[in-house]
Amino acid sequence: MTRQTSPLSPLSLVVAIVNRGMGGKATALFAKQGIVFSLSAHGRGTANSRLLDVLGLGESAKEVLFCTVPSNRAAGMLALLERDLQLKEIGKGIAFSVPLGSVIGTKTAAVLAGIPQETGTSNEWTDEGGMAVEQPARFDLIIAVANRGYADEVMEAAKSVRPIGGTILGARGTGMKEAEKFFGLTIQPEKEMVLIVTPAEDRQAIMEAIVTKAGPRTEAGAIAFSLPVSGVAGLRPYKAPHETDR
Repeated sequence: MTRQTSPLSPLSLVVAIVNRGMGGKATALFAKQGIVFSLSAHGRGTANSRLLDVLGLGESAKEVLFCTVPSNRAAGMLALLERDLQLKEIGKGIAFSVPLGSVIGTKTAAVLAGIPQETGTSNEWTDEGGMAVEQPARFDLIIAVANRGYADEVMEAAKSVRPIGGTILGARGTGMKEAEKFFGLTIQPEKEMVLIVTPAEDRQAIMEAIVTKAGPRTEAGAIAFSLPVSGVAGLRPYKAPHETDR
C-alpha cells in the first residue's frame, strides 16, 4: 500500500550493526523499502566472547549502516531488519532507531523521507510481516569520541558500571588547530567513536565513568554524549553470568 507522507513528517535515524559481509543484504532491504538515503561504515565490536553471545554481537568485524525513515515507519523497519537479518539469533547483530530533532529544507526532508520529488508522495513500503518493536523500557545511545587507540579504555570504563558491548568506528577530528588554540590543549586529530546502546537507567553512570576514567584530563581525551533510542531489535536483556569469561 502506498502511503502519503508529508516532507515535514518526523524522521528517525535507523542504525544497523551487523557482521562484516551482511551489509549488502541490509542495503538491499533498505532499497526494497524505498529508502533513498543510507550510509555504510566499517567498525569493530568490543565485547569479550561471553558478552558477544549475551548481547548478540557475534564477530568482531562489523558493518554499521545508517538510514533515515519517517518515524511512524521506524518500528516496522526494525522488525524487517530483525526478521530478514535474523537478529534474534545470537551473533547476528543489533539495530535501533533514534528520532531526528530537525531537518533544514523541505527538499532535504523529502530525500531523507524517501519521497520522490516529482510526485510528492512516499515510495511503496511493503511491510511484509514483522511487528512493531518499540521497547517498553527506554534505551539510550551513548557516543564517546576518544583519541585513536584509546577506545578500549572507554569500553573498560563503561564496563566498570555494567558488562556491556560497543562498536568502534574510525574518525578524524576537524578544526583541531582552532580548538587547540582556544582551549590550550593538545588535541589529536585521529579519533575513534564508540557506540554503546544501554538501558536508560545506566546511561548517566556509564557516561560519568567514561569521563572520569578516560575523559579530557586523560590520554584518552574522551568526550561523551547520549541520544534517546526509540526502538531496538536484536538486543537481549542482560542477565548476570554465573560463569567466568571464556
